[in-house]
Amino acid sequence: MLDWLWIIVFLSAILVEVVTLGQMVSIWFAIGAAGALLVQWMGGEFVLQMFTFIGVSVLAMLAVRPLAAAYLRGNVVSTNVDRFIGQQVHLSKGISEDNWGEIKFNGLIYAAISVDNRAIETGELVEIVAIEGAKLIVRKIDSIER
Repeated sequence: MLDWLWIIVFLSAILVEVVTLGQMVSIWFAIGAAGALLVQWMGGEFVLQMFTFIGVSVLAMLAVRPLAAAYLRGNVVSTNVDRFIGQQVHLSKGISEDNWGEIKFNGLIYAAISVDNRAIETGELVEIVAIEGAKLIVRKIDSIER
């Protein structure tokens, strides 16, 4: 039965990967099973096969996942709103812990929240640091930074 163990694990992991439509769920285990199968064919003990399976699976996940994630995320479309990041503007409505503020930018009004949940008063100079959904995330520009 041990002769077939790594082949079964390999094929099962590939099957799960195919069923999940390439979401990079189990491919690591298929790579690990292939490594363990190679150790088995070279006459390695079962404990060495297990360590190989675990080690190769973890290494495959650490090495390949960031590259695969970037490749699979390739359909992200940049919008013209991305150019707002880094811009400095004045708040047209202050931000409190309980309420969003507002920024008038390029003739449009956007909801704004503070990056650190600090209150920022109307008229204060802020920098747009990120965009989350329909909200601009801002941080207050201290007078030293101006």
